[in-house]
Amino acid sequence: MNALRLLVPAPLRPVARRARIALRSLRIVSHAAPLPASCHAAVAVLKPVLLAEAGRPFPVHLKIVNHTPAPVAPAGSHPVGVRVTWTSHTGEPCAAPDGFVPLPRTLWPGEELAHTFTFQAPESLGDYVAEFQLVQRGGPVFEQIGHRAKLDLAVTTPLDAEFNYHDIYASADLNKDFWSASGPPSQAEFERLVPIKLKLLTDQGLTPDGKLLDVGCGTGLLATAAERFLSDRGLYWGTDLAKEAVAFCRSRYTRPNFHFAVNGMTTIPVSGVQFDAIAYYSVFTHTYVEESALLLSESKRLLTPGGFIFADFFTSPLVERSIGNRYAVEVNRDLMLRLAAVAGLKAELAMDSPWKGQARREFFKFTHA
Repeated sequence: MNALRLLVPAPLRPVARRARIALRSLRIVSHAAPLPASCHAAVAVLKPVLLAEAGRPFPVHLKIVNHTPAPVAPAGSHPVGVRVTWTSHTGEPCAAPDGFVPLPRTLWPGEELAHTFTFQAPESLGDYVAEFQLVQRGGPVFEQIGHRAKLDLAVTTPLDAEFNYHDIYASADLNKDFWSASGPPSQAEFERLVPIKLKLLTDQGLTPDGKLLDVGCGTGLLATAAERFLSDRGLYWGTDLAKEAVAFCRSRYTRPNFHFAVNGMTTIPVSGVQFDAIAYYSVFTHTYVEESALLLSESKRLLTPGGFIFADFFTSPLVERSIGNRYAVEVNRDLMLRLAAVAGLKAELAMDSPWKGQARREFFKFTHA
């Protein structure tokens, strides 16, 4: 073929090339059977994507060069296209299904294509490695020429699921509805959770005479339980980021051994007292791993020698550090426990349950190491 091209005078070669391309466009290529096993292609990522929303489409701009001595096409019962496969950030297999997008047109031998392909992100949040390969459905995987086309991709919470904790309380009428700002959809559900939250702490050793710190107290779900449970020798402190929640609790829970304060994102404004139990209910599910570690360190400062911290996390093996937004943050379990150990705390898994995808909701009891 190259020898024939040399017979064409140089000034006419661009015209001949355009004519050849025009003739190709008239030829219909369709695959009704698998291609030979010895197919080759070069696939490269032209524009890296850093972030995708869970379960949503995301675009990837790829360059593909067909190194197979035959045209490949998206038509027929055995179409050729790009497959994406997923592994975790550690290289381990994960449950995310492969994706396949057919080529936009026939690709001739030696021809190069630059095109934006749209794939579906995994449903589970995490730090992934996506690999892109040219494949034939029902046929071979093309052997990659050059470096493999890989992409580090963080899959996070859909952006329309974002929320702002301060905005929730600023717009709430707590005199009419004090429960939904703290999570429960109804007052009945608020009341149903009261004894459940308390029992989780009494099972770990909290007594009526104990001293309890409730970080992220909201509008008082655990304060309601403590008001009914703690004796006059007991002590309750509740802290929250929202000043509206703290003001509501101060007016509602008026026992002299009950106190409330506004805390910082990683600081607790309490001193001069140590607690037998420190509760973090649905707090670390909204904080990033570094913030959680700092709060655990603050809590150790306030913990009696025989006391415990009780906290729940969303953990996922697909997450390298932490991912998501304030609505729901998933963390790397091993990293979280290492940071807790650095803070001088020993962790014991108390209970767990499924969350979403491969993530779980895990409750830990932390004590002095």
